[in-house]
Parts: sequence; C-alpha cells; structure tokens
Amino acid sequence: MNFVKDWENRWEEALKLWSDYVKLTPAKFLFSVSEEKTEGLTGSFAAIRLLDHRVLLSVEQIKKYKLEDYPLEIMGHEIGHHVYCPGDLTDQAKLIYIASLALPRLEHLTSRIVNVYEDLYINDHLKRYNQLRMEQVYQKIGKNKDRFWNFYMRTYELLWALPSETLTEGKVDDQIQSDASLVCRMIRNFPNEWSKGMFDFASICFPYFFESKEGNSSNFEKMSTIFDTLDAGKGMVPPSGITDIEVESELFPTEIGPIAKRSINPADFSSICKAMGIEAETSDIVYQYYKDKALPYLIPFPELRTPGAKEEILEGNELWDPGSPIERINWIESTIRSPIVVPGYTTVEDLYGETESYEIKKNPIDLDLFVDCSGSMPNPQSSLSYLTLAGAIISLSALRTGSHVRVTLWSGEKEYETTNGFVRNEKEILKVLTGYFGGGTCFPLDLLEEGYKEKPKSKRHILIISDDGIDTMFTQTYPRNPRAIAKNALEKAEGGGSMVLQLYNPKGNSIINEMGESGWELYPIQSWEDLIQFSKDFVQRNYVRNQILR
Repeated sequence: MNFVKDWENRWEEALKLWSDYVKLTPAKFLFSVSEEKTEGLTGSFAAIRLLDHRVLLSVEQIKKYKLEDYPLEIMGHEIGHHVYCPGDLTDQAKLIYIASLALPRLEHLTSRIVNVYEDLYINDHLKRYNQLRMEQVYQKIGKNKDRFWNFYMRTYELLWALPSETLTEGKVDDQIQSDASLVCRMIRNFPNEWSKGMFDFASICFPYFFESKEGNSSNFEKMSTIFDTLDAGKGMVPPSGITDIEVESELFPTEIGPIAKRSINPADFSSICKAMGIEAETSDIVYQYYKDKALPYLIPFPELRTPGAKEEILEGNELWDPGSPIERINWIESTIRSPIVVPGYTTVEDLYGETESYEIKKNPIDLDLFVDCSGSMPNPQSSLSYLTLAGAIISLSALRTGSHVRVTLWSGEKEYETTNGFVRNEKEILKVLTGYFGGGTCFPLDLLEEGYKEKPKSKRHILIISDDGIDTMFTQTYPRNPRAIAKNALEKAEGGGSMVLQLYNPKGNSIINEMGESGWELYPIQSWEDLIQFSKDFVQRNYVRNQILR
C-alpha cells in the first residue's frame, strides 16, 4: 500500500511524458473489489474513463502483478489514451466501426482489438521517446502460449529490437513472424493517423480468432488484465460526427478499395455505442444520429422580411386604463408621481410613437410537418430513413430562423404521435421523427381540424411527406367533410401547403390530382433519396427568391 503515495507524487511527472501543458485530474486509486466494481474497473489493473477524464488504478491488481515500481510506465500509458490515442470518444467510435468491418461474425471482439491496437501506439511512443521500461511491464504480466498473444508480443520485440522469446513463449511460426512484421511497419508509418491502419490490423487479427479451436473469446480471457478502454464511454452521451467514416487499406485494397467512404446506419451507430460502454436509450442514440446526418444539409427556412419596419420611440407617459394589460404600467414613473399607488388614478404607462427605420423586421414562418410512418416506410431506428432525415433537415432549418415546429408521425386510424404543439425543442422534435408505427395508412384529419379552428398568430407552412396513402386525407370516413377541413387549414395557415410524395403513377391518381388543384403544391419523387434534394429546393423555389414582402 506504501507505493500509492509515491505514485501520487509522480503524477505530474507522468503528465510531462506527453507535454508540459497536459492537465488531467490525478489518478483515482481503488483499494477494494467493491470500489473497482463501483467504478467499472473489472479484470484490468488500470483503465480510463472519458466521462471525467480520469485514470483508474487497482491497488490490489498492481500488487498482484508486482508492478509497484512502474508508476511512469502505467500512469503514462493511461494518460496516453486520454491525450494521444484515441484522445476522445469520436476517434474511439471511428476505430471501433472500422475494426468491425474487418471482423465479420466477431463484432463482439471489436472493442478488444481496438484496445490492443491503441496500446501498440502508446507503448511504442513511451519506449522510443521516453525510454520507459514497457517490455518489463509485460514480463511481469507473464508469457502466454496463445497464438494471438505471441503475435502481439512478437510485434513489440520487433518494434524495440528485443531478442526472440523476451516476451514470446517459444519459437513463433512464420505466420506470426510475418504478421508481426506488417504491424510493426504499420505502427511506424502511421504514428499520428491510426485510423489508416485500423482496418488492416483488424484483418490481420481476424484469423487468430476465427480459426481458434478454443473459441473466439477464450484468447482474450487470458489477457483481460491489459484491457483499459473497454468501457471508456460509460456514462457519456452518444458521440457526434461519425455518420460518415473514411476506411483505408494498404494490405487489403480489393476488400474496400484504397480509400472508401462509408455511411453508417442507425443500427451500426447503436452497435458502436454499445461497444464503447455507452448505456443510452435507443431514442437518444437515434436522435444523435439523425441530428448529425442532417447538419450538413441545413438551409434557411422561409421567413417574411419587411424592410423599413416602423421603429418605436418613447414620447412620454399617459394615464393607464384599468382595461389595459397590467404589464404596461410603468411602476417607477407611477411611484415618482405618487407614493400611494391607486390603479387607474395614479398609474401611468409609456406612450410610444413611430418613426421610419432601415431595420428589417423578420417574421419566421412556423412549420407544421406531417410524416407518414405506415408499413411501407422504413424503420428509422434500424436503417437510414430518408423521410426522417428530410424531416430533421427541414425542422432544424426552421429552428435556426426562430420558427416553431410541430411534428406529427402518423400511420393508421388514430395512430399518431405529435409534439406538444408548436415547439422549439429539437430533442422533442427529433424524438417524434425517429419513432415508428409501421401500421396502416390514415391521415390524422382530427389534428388538422383542431389545429386550424382559429387563425394562428404566426403564419404556418403545412408540409406532408408521404406516398399514395396521402389520398386517405380525402377518402377516409370522417364525421365532417375532409375537403373542407383541408381547405380551411390552408386558408388559416396563410403560409402555404406542400406535399412531397413518392407516387407509383404520378398522373394516374385522381384524388391526388384534386389535391393539387385545391391549393396544395405537389412534389412527386421517384425514390426516398430524392427527399434530400427536395429539402433544399423546397425553400429556394418557394421562398428565397420572394423573401421581401412590402
């Protein structure tokens, strides 16, 4: 137990191994199994936690492997994960995804392969630039006859010019020698661009587990003590910025090409989060995915601009009328006039006049979005749904200009989910958008009727994304005339109405043609992918060229 104080005193020295400017909270020492379990440190003698940028150290495990004399080697290694490889949650997520592509049917081992790969870079840096005794740490851990372990140790022997069997058990075969040589070159060639070698490294590792007679995971059970990044993302929210990832390969170009850009889907994103120890609700994971996917496409949503808007100027005070809103009372001026305030007698309100101004008054148009979620639509939680993505692009664009948004996800009769009115909470909006019903098709006329009984305070644009099933707006059995309800909504909204529809026969549906004749702007598309271009053209065509209204 005496070594703990010495290690604490050498924390700053460990930080300086990487830079004089690195600042991290001192390592947290765990003195019992219960503490280790609480903090999520299982199996290994050290680990990192990206949530609070902490290094966790097991006192009992360090004593078990007799590592008390290696404070700089161990703490320097853990600090390296925070400041060098991976450095942050986004880079960790990218490495996990790239590795998973090279490990078909072995995805459950991905985070461990990534951990080993990162350790190679960190250990080589500490050995070459700081002359630390990294090989002695592995000698303390002990040798292992496992083929993967010997391949891993042989890589270190080649990197550091160590004699054979310094870290390996017995003479290694030609395959291990060849694989270790390739990885050695990889580590030296990409010291600051680890993503370039991740696919190739995972591909080299694949046969050691796929062909294992002892089982795919038994190899790693013997070396669990070195895994320190398995739950690095525990307690964190899903990372951003990984909807599109570049995958490179020098050794296996026929598999993916030298460089391939992959777009991940929601299921991939969920798997990445799970592999990093992120325990988030599916709705939160899908919300982050579609928000990131929409960001590159955000466009200005329509707004009314009035140049030369009148500017109010204070001209004085006048007696406040008891019938006027109480917030108009100027309490300071009223108190100055009379210490005893008598509403309607001694209370005054400010009097304003108007003058010409060069300011432009902006009046955002609110968005009323209806997205079809019947059985013919993709589930946005398992695959990329362009309906959801288009809804996210347009909704987030509307929020940028100050608009309020109501989103309704609809399927069968009385089967819909909607936001709590017109809101500006992007998480509430995307939570509705990323839901799924997969039932029948019946447009929610009751929402359209209820929402437009009175003329809204702000202009609204009604946007519907659907397919041929939109004809249920007119053909369903409803207590009141559906056509009159739709017409009334368009008139009261005053911001127009659009329908973007994937139609099997754009000209052959008489009901949909009638909708176009009754005031709805129809935008037929051939595939759901066309919704991305529609999202951009929608604003340009209808509003941007005609923004200034006098």
